[in-house]
Amino acid sequence: MLRGIVVPALAATINGVAFVALYTAAFHDPVPHHLPLAVVGSAQQVEQARAAVDPSQFALRQLPDAAAAAEAVRRREVFGALVVDTPQPELLIAGANTQAVTMTVTQAFQPVEEQLGAPAQQHDLSPLVPGDTRGLTIFYGGFGVVLGGFLFGVASFAAAPQMLLRYRIVSVVLFAVLAGALTSWLIDGVYAAVPAGFFLVFGLVALLATACAATAALLFRVFGSAGQILTAIGLVIIGNATSTGQLPAEFLPPWMQPLPAVLPNGVTVRALRGALYFQDDGVARAWVVLGVWTVVPLLLIALLDALSRRRRTHA
Repeated sequence: MLRGIVVPALAATINGVAFVALYTAAFHDPVPHHLPLAVVGSAQQVEQARAAVDPSQFALRQLPDAAAAAEAVRRREVFGALVVDTPQPELLIAGANTQAVTMTVTQAFQPVEEQLGAPAQQHDLSPLVPGDTRGLTIFYGGFGVVLGGFLFGVASFAAAPQMLLRYRIVSVVLFAVLAGALTSWLIDGVYAAVPAGFFLVFGLVALLATACAATAALLFRVFGSAGQILTAIGLVIIGNATSTGQLPAEFLPPWMQPLPAVLPNGVTVRALRGALYFQDDGVARAWVVLGVWTVVPLLLIALLDALSRRRRTHA
């Protein structure tokens, strides 16, 4: 009886406080940390631009011409480029980086434009698609799939904690196919919010679902009911807070910045955005990282099951 009273209250409290603490840490003061920008102009103009921006917030580099700057923006190597070696300065941005980033880049270059005495003409090289005017669908789509993976782990553990691995794999695959197909149908087909091609979107979303479900299954297999707290904090809370669905990694606190490159949420968000807007940036990495998050947990579950059978045999 005491366990039934204390454990649910404790788990809910830990999850709720962790959510507040981590999201507040990530977004209470979202300023950039060395956000990469570029300037096209003479050495003197570039140095003047460097002196005008905050070096702790922006990493400014020189590019040889407007074509190289445009390519760097389209490949997401820089988040904005100011071309000043022309009669009319030009500001090259990618609206697909979200409105907050566009505003940050625009404000960063304002002192430089004031020095030039002429406002820059803005060119959006990767605008958001009409079906996603605020650029948040990828974030919320990924959030939903990760949350589904967490709930899969809860339901799977509650229904059959000792399920054989082959049946567990069938269950994981079934969840991944259904979640991937329905999510892709919604965000690509119905709303045209992520029109990167149904099969690519389906593959990435389904693999994200598989990775989250497999990881949740492992944590529940190892830690029992405590796996619910670990899965919620690790995948749902930390994973989504650092997914870069709302702001790039450069806006996160320094200790959080490496996480989008290794957690399933972050690599999927980057891959979907890259496939749609930035010349497949991050797609290849996503297949590898999500594959690791899928295969390793299933292999560890297989190993634990084998050890458990051996102990029963020798008992």
